[in-house]
Amino acid sequence: MPKKPKKDYAYRSTYKHKLSRARNLAKRGGLTKKAMMLKHGRFPKKNEWWGTENDEKEWKEKWMKSNPKETKS
Repeated sequence: MPKKPKKDYAYRSTYKHKLSRARNLAKRGGLTKKAMMLKHGRFPKKNEWWGTENDEKEWKEKWMKSNPKETKS
């Protein structure tokens, strides 16, 4: 049987993936999944925001300023 190729984790270094992971963490109020389950007992609902900012839009603007997209030159 042919060997299955190893999983490629290159996507983890992409800007889109880093933004997604940061947004998930911010949405949970900066808590890890285990800490969030202990504190709230559930995941945030679709439009629920537990972060320190007022909403996701405000957080995203702040995050984008501190993490500018790298341009290829």
